[in-house]
Amino acid sequence: MGRPALVLMARTSMKLIFLLTLAALGLMAADATGTWTGTLMAPQSDGTEKPGPAYLVLKQDGVKISGSAGPNADEQHPMREGKADNGTITFEVAAGSAVMKFSLKQDGEEIKGTVARDRDGETQTAKLAVKREVPKP
Repeated sequence: MGRPALVLMARTSMKLIFLLTLAALGLMAADATGTWTGTLMAPQSDGTEKPGPAYLVLKQDGVKISGSAGPNADEQHPMREGKADNGTITFEVAAGSAVMKFSLKQDGEEIKGTVARDRDGETQTAKLAVKREVPKP
């Protein structure tokens, strides 16, 4: 085999290794499993936003998300219809007579997005920002 053939084989092999590495990275999408804490900015009747605590416990299995959400560890509500797709997380939580719809985006160790609910015929939307809790050793 001559030198040009060896160079061509080396280039082809490098391209193949590069493509396989990219494919593997795509399969290793961020896993949302964990406990997440932060703030829910809820709109007020005077147009301001009031911060409140947010506490999520998420379990991801492929594209399925399960778990619970609430203001703290003691007040948790089970989630339903949980999905994760390309870093986008959606689920619903029933709280009293309202259903809260979460539409979130995970970026590494942080999740941000909106929480919407219908109340008295009006849709209210709050902003959620949480970070993954680091387990204590």
